[in-house]
Amino acid sequence: MDAAWTICPHCGLKHRPRAQSLCPRCGRTSAAPRAPVAAPTPPPRAAPVRAAAVAASAHAAAPAPAGEFVPTVEYIPDLGTAPLPERMRAVEPQVAASPQPASTLGLGGAILLINAALHLFEFLFLPSLSSDGPLRAVQLAGTLVGVGVDALLGIGFLQGKTHLRTLALVRLVVGMFLFGGISLYQAQFLFTLVVFAFSCGVLVLVWGKPSSTLAGVGLTAVMLSGAVEVVGFLKLSANQSLDERARIALRPDLEGRPLTQEDTLAGNRHPYSLPIPSDGWYRHKAGSPGALDAPTDLWLSHPELNGHLLVAIRDNPEEIADVREAKEVALHDLRTRFPDFQETEPSEPGPADITHFTGTATRNGKPFLFEVSLHPTGKALLRVTAAAPPEVFDTLHLGLATTRVRAR
Repeated sequence: MDAAWTICPHCGLKHRPRAQSLCPRCGRTSAAPRAPVAAPTPPPRAAPVRAAAVAASAHAAAPAPAGEFVPTVEYIPDLGTAPLPERMRAVEPQVAASPQPASTLGLGGAILLINAALHLFEFLFLPSLSSDGPLRAVQLAGTLVGVGVDALLGIGFLQGKTHLRTLALVRLVVGMFLFGGISLYQAQFLFTLVVFAFSCGVLVLVWGKPSSTLAGVGLTAVMLSGAVEVVGFLKLSANQSLDERARIALRPDLEGRPLTQEDTLAGNRHPYSLPIPSDGWYRHKAGSPGALDAPTDLWLSHPELNGHLLVAIRDNPEEIADVREAKEVALHDLRTRFPDFQETEPSEPGPADITHFTGTATRNGKPFLFEVSLHPTGKALLRVTAAAPPEVFDTLHLGLATTRVRAR
């Protein structure tokens, strides 16, 4: 027999020696001592497919001849290097199984859209407490720009546009220092913390792929700032309905606190008191244009029913000394402002010691009813004017309301 060949002791296959001495037919070790005689005839195979199984069964049933080597290991797998495609297929499932941090860009975009809506909500329902013109202009410009930028970034992030992250970084940092600085200047420390928490939280969510812990911290900061905003809105709505706040917010010349019939206001430049005739009145801020008389010391408006009540201080000595002269001056001023002004008889007589008169005129294309009272105080003359559409004049309790001013 050729030395380059060997015979499998299990199935009798004649084959060349393998590196692990495995039979290519039955897969068992074939490292058995070669017989000095010719190789035994392999048993006939019943079928090509089941040849190895039949041969193995026949060999296992027959006792091993004396002196034949019986292996202790029946199957040793091939330890050779697997081909490159097989190794790649084995590594791919492991790589795919490793967890990757999820992107929170869409979540940050949704938060920015909600913030844009809240900015509009604040603009409509939260009148500014500041009477500083430049500061109010900065607040208004910042609000409008912030709404536009937040809407743009929110829609872009929901669509997966990662190139907007730089713009988001600029917006969040500028907004944090702008609005946070304004609220800090106005001593609104809680709102300052809300601005900083919101900006930092959104920045964490939109910048890259944060870990689950860092994303949770950012989302918690945003939720806390939103909770503070919601609680603030609920407290404001408990004191005043939101539709009234919207109506006042669109009138920057009015102060935010509504006045009721229980309130009494004091003069600014002269000591006097003015009772509020009914509910729903608002005080104009100092220097508001469009007053019915000048120089105005106190001006009240009823936005819902278009009513007005104001006190003007006249320091003309002739008016102070002669009430009739003061009445002629008042009539002249009203006819100057309203050329169609006509004096009418009062619907009810006023106090005997107070000079007052009524009249009608057209203001902004609508008929108005006027009532004017004159109150000499020794150093000045208080000229109190009430005006409203005729159909709501009595509803606002403006009849003789001008005569209730009391000098101190």
